[in-house]
Amino acid sequence: MANTDQVLFALVPISILGSVLNWSSFYTIRKLASFKHSFGYLSSNQALADALHSTVFLLYFCPMALLDNSLMKQYSHICGFILLFFYELSVLTHLLISLNRLFSVWFPIAYDKAFNLSKTKYMIFILWMFELTFALCFYEYLCHFYFDEKIRFLTFTNSPVCGIVGWYGDFLKNVFIVAIIMTLDICTLIKVKLLSCKLGSGISPASVRKLSSRDRRFLRQTVIQGSVFMLELLTYFFIPQYFENRWIVFFGTSFAWVAVHVADGLIVILCNPDVRNFIFRKKKSYQVSTTIHVSVLQ
Repeated sequence: MANTDQVLFALVPISILGSVLNWSSFYTIRKLASFKHSFGYLSSNQALADALHSTVFLLYFCPMALLDNSLMKQYSHICGFILLFFYELSVLTHLLISLNRLFSVWFPIAYDKAFNLSKTKYMIFILWMFELTFALCFYEYLCHFYFDEKIRFLTFTNSPVCGIVGWYGDFLKNVFIVAIIMTLDICTLIKVKLLSCKLGSGISPASVRKLSSRDRRFLRQTVIQGSVFMLELLTYFFIPQYFENRWIVFFGTSFAWVAVHVADGLIVILCNPDVRNFIFRKKKSYQVSTTIHVSVLQ
């Protein structure tokens, strides 16, 4: 799929962009007081997973493909394992973020208890341990995700077991998770629409507008990210079956697989004014202003 020109002119720039955007997002979210809550910690974990994916791809895969390094190719399955680990960690973090948003609007009383900072950190730790165990079993012990000279990209070992792992353990599993994410987001949007009609009686109109604006930003971020992941999964597995043009196949598979993490970082920046203002050093307060305490804001 990826020849030297494709790596040099497409994969290198996109992986550099992904590294810059996601490391910037991670650093900014960790510094901003307005993200010192459950959603902020989950968002920083997502940005970290995306940043590490882009960085490993940039520093290992790109030099290996460009320099045709035999030693790096020999251990390419380690690179493949790490990339799959961070890819799926990002997907699972998306799931937790969507669940976080669902709880914040459907179960506001239980939200503070279910998603306090200590429990959120514990969830993130469990997420890392679960994905590490899963990846070790399926992508290191049962199968290898390695650099194939024929397609010039990473692929699963050609065996019946790895065919099952690639289809069910990778593709269908991730499609199922992303489908759950989108379902949760739709349910959250429905509840927010209902809440917007009921909050006016107890809160001033300005406060309602502020609450709705912040909630829409968080939801916009999660919905767009979930949609982008679903699109990437579908193009990666189905475009090669219907197209033979090498550039169409390349952009629908190899490029999309890397670009989805670039999109993650870009969406975080575009959907959060505080993040943009911090990154571009605009003269605006980065601290959280004191507002009426409503759980949905967290």
